[in-house]
Amino acid sequence: MCTQVDPEIFYPVSLDPISSGVLAARRVCTGCPVLAECRADVMAHEDPARRWGITAGLTPVERRTLFAASRDSSPRSGAVAA
Repeated sequence: MCTQVDPEIFYPVSLDPISSGVLAARRVCTGCPVLAECRADVMAHEDPARRWGITAGLTPVERRTLFAASRDSSPRSGAVAA
């Protein structure tokens, strides 16, 4: 569980999804009992300008992609076509 490891593991030098640092961080997240809640929390509250490190087993690029996909699939309200 992430609370029992050095937090530096979540800030690897290389954020390549198959780098040893990213894989080490993901091993911590694998099987975590609160992974879904962690991922939902980061997607709801993360500042897009501050996407660093591995959170909920995802790199900043993966979180940006997931965030964009969730925005594209959510219903939009407000503006009405004229």
